[in-house]
Amino acid sequence: MHLSGETEIKANRQRVWDTISNPVRVADSNASGQAQIEKVDDRHYRVTVSAPSSMMPINVVLGLALTEVDAPSRLAATVAGAIMGGPITGTGSIDLRELDPKSTICSWVADVSLGGMLGGFEPMIQGPLQQAANQAFASLKTRLEEEETAGGG
Repeated sequence: MHLSGETEIKANRQRVWDTISNPVRVADSNASGQAQIEKVDDRHYRVTVSAPSSMMPINVVLGLALTEVDAPSRLAATVAGAIMGGPITGTGSIDLRELDPKSTICSWVADVSLGGMLGGFEPMIQGPLQQAANQAFASLKTRLEEEETAGGG
């Protein structure tokens, strides 16, 4: 599944970078609280995501590895784990471009693959996953813009 998006954030690029380069801060920005991130070391994290289900919530545990860190403009990562006995893998990146000293364009892409019996459901999952990602970036945007305003940036 290919997911992508772009948003303008009314915040200084360094402020945006300081948040997106710290996955724990990104999870804290998620208004829905569906992701918890535990730092393992400077480049590795353990991510627990609660996925809603009609029967009961499903917790998915993923390993997140930062594979490229080019401050303050690019961050790339991989994820790997399992859901309902099938593997889930993904790669993604976030690119930041300064529009002006108080505005940053945040572009992101992700490619996610579900294995096992869930692989056949990717077309049905793509829309809700894209929507969840869009909501996560909207929450991040709101938080960063509020911080920028409060910080006088």
